[in-house]
Amino acid sequence: MNNISALGKKCCGCAACEQVCPKHCIQMKPDEEGFLYPVIDTESCVDCGVCVKRCPVLSLKPAGNTPKVFSVKSKDTEMLQKCTSGGVFPLLALQTIRSGGTVFGCAYDKSLRARHTAARTESELEAMFGSKYVQSDTRGVYTEVKDELQKGVPVLFSGTSCQVAGLVSFLGRDYDNLLTVDVLCHGVPSPLLFKRHMEYLGKKLGGEVKNFTFRCKDKGWGVFYRVETADIKKVEHSHFDPYFSAFVEGKTVRESCYSCVCATPDRHADITLADFWGIDDIDPKFFDKNGVSLVLVNTTKGDKAMNGLSSDIISKPQKFEDAVKKNSNLIKPTKRPACRDTIYQGMDGNYEEYVKTKLKIKSVLKKRIKMLVSFDTKRKIKQLIKHRG
Repeated sequence: MNNISALGKKCCGCAACEQVCPKHCIQMKPDEEGFLYPVIDTESCVDCGVCVKRCPVLSLKPAGNTPKVFSVKSKDTEMLQKCTSGGVFPLLALQTIRSGGTVFGCAYDKSLRARHTAARTESELEAMFGSKYVQSDTRGVYTEVKDELQKGVPVLFSGTSCQVAGLVSFLGRDYDNLLTVDVLCHGVPSPLLFKRHMEYLGKKLGGEVKNFTFRCKDKGWGVFYRVETADIKKVEHSHFDPYFSAFVEGKTVRESCYSCVCATPDRHADITLADFWGIDDIDPKFFDKNGVSLVLVNTTKGDKAMNGLSSDIISKPQKFEDAVKKNSNLIKPTKRPACRDTIYQGMDGNYEEYVKTKLKIKSVLKKRIKMLVSFDTKRKIKQLIKHRG
C-alpha cells in the first residue's frame, strides 16, 4: 500500500501525514508506550501517496544549509531567569508578536500535557519559555500555521528538529513570512510516562503537581528542576529525578530518535537553539552564570532575524567544532541502550516499583556531591586550579 503505514517505528510523531491527508483518513493515536503513531482507515484510504511524499522521515530532501555559529546571551537579566539558556527564543518571539505576528510553540495545558499552541500576545508567550523534555502534541498545528501564513501574518514556529521538518514537509513550499526555530534535541520521552511521573511526584509531595520546570535557574544555569504543588515548591538537581536521569541516558526516548534523520549540521530550521555547554572552557570571558545560548544561523531569514536582535543581545562568533564538543546531537543521534527493549514495561502498573526497577538512578556519593555544586562554582574551582597550576 502506498501510505504511511510502512513507516512503522521510524515515525517521529510529527503528525504531518494526519494533517496533509486529502481524505482525512489518518489519525494519530498513542501506542502502548504513549507515543503517537498514525493509524489509517483503510476503507477510506485511496493510496494517493500524499502522506508518504510529505513525510519528513521518508521524503525530506537535504536543506543544503551551512550554519554560522554564535554564543549569545540576552542583556535582559530578568528575562534570562525565565529561560533555559541565554534568552534568545523570547526575544525572537517578542519580535514576531510586536510585528503583528503569531508564535507557535510548546506549552503545558492545565493538565501539564505538552502541546503546541499559538501565542498572539506577549502575555501568552511565557508558557512557551523553558525546555520541556517530553514529546509535545502537534496534531492540527501545521494546519493553523498554514492558515496564518496564507493570510500574510508573520509566523514563528518553534519545535524539535523533526517537528520543524514536519512543518516544512507539510507546507511543501517556503513562505517569506515564516521563521522556523528548532531546539537541539536529545530525543523525546513519552507523554504517558511524563503523566505517570507527575502523578508519582504529586503522591510523594502530598498534593497534585501544578507546575514542573525541567530547567529552572533558582540555583543558576545548569540542570536543576522545580516541582510545585499548591503548598510546596521543591528544587533539586535534575539528575536526582528518575524521569530526567533516564531521559539524559537515552533510555526512554522515542524509537525513531535513535535513527533521527535531523541529527545533522544541515538544519531545516532558519535558526537552531541550544545550551552552549562547554562555553566556560571554550570562551571563559563569555561565560555567564545566568546562561549562554548556542545559536546556529542556518539561512538568510535566520540571519535577518538575529540581526534584528542586535541591540538586545551580546553575541560572538564561535567554531562549529567547539559547539559539537558537548552537543553531539548536532552531528549524530542518541545511542540506543539495550535496556530500551523493556524500559516501558511495567509503567502502567505499580509506578513506584517501576521507578525502583526500570528508572533506578545509579549514583555514587562522589557523583552526588559533584552534582550539588553549581555550574558557576565549578567554573571558579577550574579557574583556581588552572591559575595555581
